[in-house]
Amino acid sequence: MGNVQQQQYVFGSILLLANKLQITGDKLFDDLTLKQWFLMIMIFNMENKSPAINEISEFTGTTRQNVKKMLLPLESKGYLTIHKSNSDARALNVQLTKKSFDYFSQNEKYGEELTKKLFKDINNDDLTATTRVLEKLMDNCIHIKKGEELYE
Repeated sequence: MGNVQQQQYVFGSILLLANKLQITGDKLFDDLTLKQWFLMIMIFNMENKSPAINEISEFTGTTRQNVKKMLLPLESKGYLTIHKSNSDARALNVQLTKKSFDYFSQNEKYGEELTKKLFKDINNDDLTATTRVLEKLMDNCIHIKKGEELYE
């Protein structure tokens, strides 16, 4: 397989893997999709514990509209609250609720088990190389997103 074919294989495999992970994760968690769970984890890991939707959008690398679309069902299920910012009347802030933290505690074992099964038979060298490649791909996506020429 040539270099271009390998690159195309990796690109396609990442997209297929994302779909498989979502299907697998959706079966794993009660009441939430994998993407909803991951969004809550991302919010939990932000420095600002009551971030604005725009901040969440930047942190997760997706649009404000997509973030808001994912937040609304989480709010209706009681996992978070969305409220007007005290410092900016145009901004909406998000705060995780006790229900989120309880959910994290109750389902931690499922996330650990999923990770353990996913990385079965993957050694440290493979993991290090994969991490390095994924970081480079993420950096390249950021550069492309910022308007750098796609065809150089």
